[in-house]
Amino acid sequence: MKQVELHAEVRFHLLNGQNYRKWQVNIMQGKKRVDQFYVDPTEYQLEMRGCKLVNKVARAKWVNKKQKKNVSGWVQCEEVMLRKDLPVDGLEKLYYNPIKDIRWRRESDAGEFEWDDYEFDTLVTDGRQVHVLEERSSG
Repeated sequence: MKQVELHAEVRFHLLNGQNYRKWQVNIMQGKKRVDQFYVDPTEYQLEMRGCKLVNKVARAKWVNKKQKKNVSGWVQCEEVMLRKDLPVDGLEKLYYNPIKDIRWRRESDAGEFEWDDYEFDTLVTDGRQVHVLEERSSG
C-alpha cells in the first residue's frame, strides 16, 4: 500500500479559548489530521516551506455575507519550522480575512489579483502576519 505524504495546514486560530490568537498547525496525511499543535506568535515565528495559499471560496463567501468567523483558508505547506528573530523588514505581507475580502491578497497588488492557490517556496510569520520570504522558483 502506498504511503500518503504528510503536509501541514497552518492558520491563525480565532476561536475563543486557550488557543485564541495562536497559530494552529494541523499535520495532515491526505485529508486526515494526524496531529495538531498551537504556536504562540509572541514566542515563535513559523517558517513554512513548499507553500500554497488555500481558500474554500464558497465558505469564504458565506463568512463574508454573514460576517461570522469560520475556517475557509489556510497555508498548506510541506514543512513547518519554529524560529525566533527572523527579520521581516522589507518582506511583502499576505492577507486573508474573508469577513473583509473573500480572496487571499498581497500587500503590493491593491486587490487586482486573486492569489488563491498561489505557491511560494518560503513564507514566514511575524506576530499574526504572514510574509513572503521566497517566491516560487520557476522551472
